[in-house]
Amino acid sequence: MHGEAESVAIRMWRDRVQVREQERNEALARARIAEEKVALLKAETDRLEAEVARLRALLDPGESQARAETEAQMDALRRALLPMLAGSET
Repeated sequence: MHGEAESVAIRMWRDRVQVREQERNEALARARIAEEKVALLKAETDRLEAEVARLRALLDPGESQARAETEAQMDALRRALLPMLAGSET
């Protein structure tokens, strides 16, 4: 009787492990799908941002130039500050 109870417990444990593995695999599949959707949405956002910038440039070329210069200055400042921030963490 003791062996039979142990066998049942082992089967139950294996079933539980299988269920957990299946749940994990399904969660990983959902995560991959979500990552793909995020990548698609990011690409669409980038495309729309470029289109908005193009349309703004058509409306007011002077503003577009000023915006581009400001963005370039902000990017240069960010690149200059990042090494300083990284150095202060140690």
